[in-house]
Amino acid sequence: MPSPWEGPLPSFCAPTGSPFSWLHDTAETIRDRMLVNGAVLVRGLPLDGPNSLVEARTALGITIHTPVEAFNQRNNFGNGIVSPISWPDERNICPFQEGSFSRVFPSVVLTACITAPDGDGQAHLSDTRRIAAHLPATLADRIRTDGWTMTRVFHDGFGISWREAFGVADRGELDRLLATAGIESHWLPNGTLRTVRHRPGVIEHPATGDECWFNQISFLNAGSLEPAERAIMTKAFGQDIPMDTFFGDGSPLSEEDLAAIQHAYDSVKIGVPWRSGDLLITDNILTAQGRSSFAGSPEFLLALGEEFGPGSVRRR
Repeated sequence: MPSPWEGPLPSFCAPTGSPFSWLHDTAETIRDRMLVNGAVLVRGLPLDGPNSLVEARTALGITIHTPVEAFNQRNNFGNGIVSPISWPDERNICPFQEGSFSRVFPSVVLTACITAPDGDGQAHLSDTRRIAAHLPATLADRIRTDGWTMTRVFHDGFGISWREAFGVADRGELDRLLATAGIESHWLPNGTLRTVRHRPGVIEHPATGDECWFNQISFLNAGSLEPAERAIMTKAFGQDIPMDTFFGDGSPLSEEDLAAIQHAYDSVKIGVPWRSGDLLITDNILTAQGRSSFAGSPEFLLALGEEFGPGSVRRR
């Protein structure tokens, strides 16, 4: 069984001649290294837009994952290629795992750097096999045993609508999708949709058997918002703020809980500087991915791949 890594991220440099053929020939080695290290960096690919990322994904043999639910607005370039989540460039994004609030999620994420940021723009990667060991034992055990709960409320005129988030046109389609996705829902008196889902806090990696921290209990918690933003949302929406998280039994997290979880992510975090032409290949179960603040006009594209969920089998 692979061991959690603590050293530098493994990287490969693509040749200038036939780089995608080389990527195809190296795909098995890259996958093996990804299972040990959680992520692999390939430098020097001719990545100039969505089509080149599709070519890289095909060379690696990675299938397309289409999310059931969108977290926020993303540009969709077709063929499974999207932009990163919308986030201010001047703010860090704490490491998180794509789709960890969903029953079905991508198990591999490809991040292509089309244009690198100015200065010291970095990807931030946290090994999820090591997070629980950096938490107070009582907190880790509580989330391991009870999981976590997330509420999401869709207010007219704020953020994306439920139609945009779930890609449906009417309530009948929505009800069928939510039932399949394991999401409870009810309508508030003003016609606002409120959803609740309960998810595991840790899962077993399907290929390695490792226990992995797999949740967004801190990233999506109202306490992680900037204080001024949280105050505005609380004033506008009261208890029904657009997004919040709780322990599995519905109890709120304290400031100390949130600080401890963020400290655990930071304790196992490494930084990976970006260069144009980089392709970061991450195992979405083994690795949480965020970023530093950015300067300049960086451009990134994502390919979410290899759908995993109930009944799925993850290959090595």
